[in-house]
Amino acid sequence: MKMVFSIVFMTLTVLRCGHPPAPGKNTGQSKREYSTPDTTPTDQINLTQSSIRLRNLFTLPDAERILGEKAHLSDSALTIKEDTLAYKCAYTANATDQKTGKTGNIYFMVEQFAKVSIAQYIYSSIKRANENHEGVKVLHDLGDEAYFHSDRQNFYFILVRKGEKLLRMKVNKTTSATSLDEFNSIARNITAVL
Repeated sequence: MKMVFSIVFMTLTVLRCGHPPAPGKNTGQSKREYSTPDTTPTDQINLTQSSIRLRNLFTLPDAERILGEKAHLSDSALTIKEDTLAYKCAYTANATDQKTGKTGNIYFMVEQFAKVSIAQYIYSSIKRANENHEGVKVLHDLGDEAYFHSDRQNFYFILVRKGEKLLRMKVNKTTSATSLDEFNSIARNITAVL
C-alpha cells in the first residue's frame, strides 16, 4: 500500500510540476531565490525514474568505506520543488572513534535541475562563497566543474556540477578511520554515472 501511495504521489507531482503556470498568473507559490538568463524552454524532468536513480547513487557500503567503520542511515529525504529534484541523506558511524573522540558523519546531496544554467548559477554561488578559504582546490578532471575543500582536520567537502546536476558530499568530523582516498574514489564513481 505504501508503494502504491508513493507512485500516486509521484505521478501527481510530475503532472503538477510538468506544466508551468501561464505568464503573469499568480500561483501563490514563492519565486526561486535565484534567476537565470536562460530563455530556452524548461526541460521536463522525468521525476519518477530520476528519484529512484538518485536514491541509489550513494549507499551504506559507500559511506562505510569512507568512514572506515560500520555506520547507519541517520537521515534521508527526497524533495521536489518546482523544477528541481533533490535527494539528501546522511550516514553516521555506529561508534565514537577511540583515537579522536569524534563520531564520523557523511552528508550526501544530489540535485537535478531542469536547466543547466540553474546548476551553473548555484555551483558558482557556492564556489564564490568559499574560494577564499584555505584548503580549496579546483578539480579540473571531474564533471563539468568541481572543487574540493578541507581544513585537513575536521572535514572533507566536494561539489561537482555535471550538466544539470549538482553533487555535494561532506564528511564532517573526520576520524582516524576516515579515508580520503575512498572519499575521492566514490565521488568520481558517482560523478561518472550522473
